[in-house]
Amino acid sequence: MSTAIAIFVKTPSLSPVKTRLAAGVGGKTAHAFYLLSLKAVQATVKDVNVTPYWAVAEEGGLNDPLWQSFSNLHTGNGNLGQRQHHIYETLLNKHDRVLLIGADAPQLSKELVEQAMSALDKNDFVFGPARDGGYYLFGGRVSTLAEAWTDVPWSTSITRERLEAALPSKPFNLPLLTDVDTESDLQFVEAEMPGILSEEQKHLIEWIKAHKHATTL
Repeated sequence: MSTAIAIFVKTPSLSPVKTRLAAGVGGKTAHAFYLLSLKAVQATVKDVNVTPYWAVAEEGGLNDPLWQSFSNLHTGNGNLGQRQHHIYETLLNKHDRVLLIGADAPQLSKELVEQAMSALDKNDFVFGPARDGGYYLFGGRVSTLAEAWTDVPWSTSITRERLEAALPSKPFNLPLLTDVDTESDLQFVEAEMPGILSEEQKHLIEWIKAHKHATTL
């Protein structure tokens, strides 16, 4: 069975990144977190038997050095739902199963990705629920209607609930994780890290601890 995993990213030189986090900690700090989180997610994906892709928000960013380690493709235009639907359906034409993730849950582990893949042996869809009501992972093995994605209210406490309800069958749910949107989310990342850390995850934890120390001085 062929499994694709698409990591949704923005190119820092072309688009603001982690804008909600930046509102609390400043653009420079948010940018630093984004790059560290990106490296952690990339390291995890490299350790799994999948075909990885960067799903790049900006067509002009496809040639950026950040996105040359994997195959890359443009998400297309529209809202987040339209972009995810486009990538999901595009990759489903080439692979048996497709996983979609972001770059803001650096605690994602190899074991969770493999659990998502295993879940698709018996289920058409799988979700990694996020603490804020969204999701850090979506996966599937069957085609979906565009309306299932476009009618969803994005970045709300009912995002995952609404998308789940629009799918043709009930999904399997993975354990809850926190995707980092605000400074307060950082406190959960270390506790949710896997037992065996990659070097990139260790670096991120060190960065979070240093940030916490600097803000309490």
